[in-house]
Amino acid sequence: MVQLIGLRPETPTFALERSLLSRWESERQAEARHEPRLDYLTRRLRALIDKQAHEANWVDRALADLSRAAGAPLPATLRSFGRRILEFPTHYTDLHSMAEVCGTSRGALKVRFRRRGLESPYTYPQMLAVAYMLSDRSVTVAASAHRLGFTSDGNLCRTMMSLTGLTPTEVRTVRGWNRLLINFAWNYLTAPALATWDGFDELFEHEVA
Repeated sequence: MVQLIGLRPETPTFALERSLLSRWESERQAEARHEPRLDYLTRRLRALIDKQAHEANWVDRALADLSRAAGAPLPATLRSFGRRILEFPTHYTDLHSMAEVCGTSRGALKVRFRRRGLESPYTYPQMLAVAYMLSDRSVTVAASAHRLGFTSDGNLCRTMMSLTGLTPTEVRTVRGWNRLLINFAWNYLTAPALATWDGFDELFEHEVA
């Protein structure tokens, strides 16, 4: 296995075993017209990456659930914003880290949301972090709190109760998940809010995902 330096732990990687490379080489040799080895391996690896990229993961499903709860497609900016937070929640535990990816200051980011009539940008990662916790129901609340950047499981429970009115145990049930989606859509994904997000592109200096 080749170690890839500089990647975040959450970044998907491929471990190309010798057996797979040997099989690819055998298949290359079996072709009537031999393709250069490097070109052949590049093509096979690209196909493998493309296949993985099109397979829906839990983030895709969470965003799709939010879209269904809202009764409308989520604007591209909101999907990108939500995806970045869901895939790397521990990197966005405060407004400073969120502002950095948007190419602005913490105060300016808050102003941009407030002027558009949106909730504080910090509300969204807190709410969406619940989905991250639900990605693995076998993980304890304490472990989930650590993964989400909370200082303790008590802080996670209090935050969830404040934002959703649900306990972690309730949120992990199908009924609780549905209630969370409905509450999130009712409060944050209204038609005016979605329209605002749809025109939010110019407020970000950099793409968020």
